[in-house]
Amino acid sequence: MAWTGYEYATLTVAALTPITVAGLGFFVARTGRRLERVQWANQTVVTRRLEIFGQVAPKLNQLLCFATFVGGWKDIKPRDAIGLKREIDETMYASRVLFSDALFAAYQDFMAALFAMYATTDADAHVRAPVASKWGDRRNMTWWHDSMASLFSTDQAGDMDEIQAAYIKLGERFQDDLYVTHQRMLLNARS
Repeated sequence: MAWTGYEYATLTVAALTPITVAGLGFFVARTGRRLERVQWANQTVVTRRLEIFGQVAPKLNQLLCFATFVGGWKDIKPRDAIGLKREIDETMYASRVLFSDALFAAYQDFMAALFAMYATTDADAHVRAPVASKWGDRRNMTWWHDSMASLFSTDQAGDMDEIQAAYIKLGERFQDDLYVTHQRMLLNARS
């Protein structure tokens, strides 16, 4: 008895079906492992971002208090503010690759609102926060010395509203990078 084309086709399909199922299973398993590795890497990055945020957030808040005359501003001397900037810069720049470009740009904007960087050579960035406001005057603090006036920028004085707005924007970028959502708000709904 001679085989017909139909019988050959049936035999071929019957033989290829297990091979196809095995190949598909291999592909699905490989894709699943790849997704698991990506998920693990993302969790690791977010965990590290949280650690960094835990380090820099209190210092960023201290700079905000210093600049806007709220909270413990009376306890933060100009040199302390400059020191805080250095500490935060070291952490943020060392961890730059872990954060989005939007977050890092917001960080740089916040620092630029607070400090006149590269204003002089061989010296620290000058503080752009005001020396005095309607909420207080640093010159009235017991720690104030007239020489501290040279730490403040006279030609690039900052605006407290600008500083506050830059801080809020930086906070929003941290929320995005840390996947923090508000109730009734989808993930990254601001984007």
